[in-house]
Amino acid sequence: MTVERVQEVAEALASRLRRSVAVDDHTLRMIAVSPDYGDADPARVWSVLHRRTRPEDVDYATLRTIEVPTRLAPNPELGLLPRYVLPLRHRGSLFGFLWLIDRDDSLTAAERADAQDAAGVIASLLHQRLVVRDRDRALAAHLFDLLLDPSPTERADAAAELLTHGLIEDDAHVGVLVVRHGPHSVAAGVPNSASESTSDGTEVRASVHQACRPLAPGTWLSSTRRLRGTVLLAQRRPVEDTLRATADALLAALPGARIGLGAPSQGLGAAAAAQRQALVAVSVGESLDRSPRVLSFTELGPYALLGQLPADLISNDLLPLGLFNLLRLGAEHELVVTLEAFLDNAGDKQRAAQLLAVHRSTLYHRLDRIERISGLHLSDGQHRLLAHLAVKLHRLGRSGVQSPVPSRVAPRPEQVRHSAG
Repeated sequence: MTVERVQEVAEALASRLRRSVAVDDHTLRMIAVSPDYGDADPARVWSVLHRRTRPEDVDYATLRTIEVPTRLAPNPELGLLPRYVLPLRHRGSLFGFLWLIDRDDSLTAAERADAQDAAGVIASLLHQRLVVRDRDRALAAHLFDLLLDPSPTERADAAAELLTHGLIEDDAHVGVLVVRHGPHSVAAGVPNSASESTSDGTEVRASVHQACRPLAPGTWLSSTRRLRGTVLLAQRRPVEDTLRATADALLAALPGARIGLGAPSQGLGAAAAAQRQALVAVSVGESLDRSPRVLSFTELGPYALLGQLPADLISNDLLPLGLFNLLRLGAEHELVVTLEAFLDNAGDKQRAAQLLAVHRSTLYHRLDRIERISGLHLSDGQHRLLAHLAVKLHRLGRSGVQSPVPSRVAPRPEQVRHSAG
């Protein structure tokens, strides 16, 4: 309620002095403005319309250094009449400015003293606002961390406190996004702490705050950890559009970033699961070539499950030899691509041939070669499942094939080519 109280003090002072009053914060953004008393100039009209004062109108670099009430000279070129400005200082810190238009230097000593008293009250109120804002920010950050805690009890208590303190006003619909910028690991959404230690996260933090600036207070929380930022949206209406717009704004600020969106849910209690989903989406996006910079967990298909598996899940020693031989050809080899298209389309050969832009006889020949190399029978559902999992894990870098271990005896490339016919 601090801003409302500042407005009351400004209006009361304007009524006593019969002059227009305006109050800006230390960045010249307008906090309060009184009714007009017929003394407005073009500069004031512009300020009221845009809710801020133009720094060039008032020589902001000099203005921010003043310690006592000061009369500013007119500037006809800018449409600026003389002004009496009082710096709003409390305990040595500048919190803003109180403005009076003083066209003919007619403010009496009593009126100036009255304005000085009002400025003191407003400066104290703005200091209180800062203290409350810092306290709320620290409390929100603490509760947000607990909201993502593994403990269900901690999560439930944090959700209740966020709502009780009004830090989140309504959690009917909840969405979470995770942004990662810079070097990364693809191990099931787990950041690479060694690479993240090279940055303090300033760029990510600033970009998150910029992207969230259009959001209404009480509808979002954020947390940044070096190269990673997490944003939670909670509002009365569905969050899908707002979540996507925030992700787009983040991507505009951090063009090289990867952003994952958790599945929208209801209630703050689902935030921890939504964050894990968003991390999986980021991890999958980093693993797959040509994937969009913004990926939703709901768009991942089988990767929603496979993306949760650690990067070192499968070693060469445990991979069936036939599949090992096939995957060693490379993820973009025509046989691996053909197998994936065939399996993605549930064994529909005509559809697979169309997608691959090959004749059906070519497809049959490739499938025969795939069976001979892998040792699998693609008419067998169990074999198809094994092959499908192996190809998808290989695309995610989870197959272990790219870094053969010495203990594994694998055929030389020319032997694979020979066996492939």
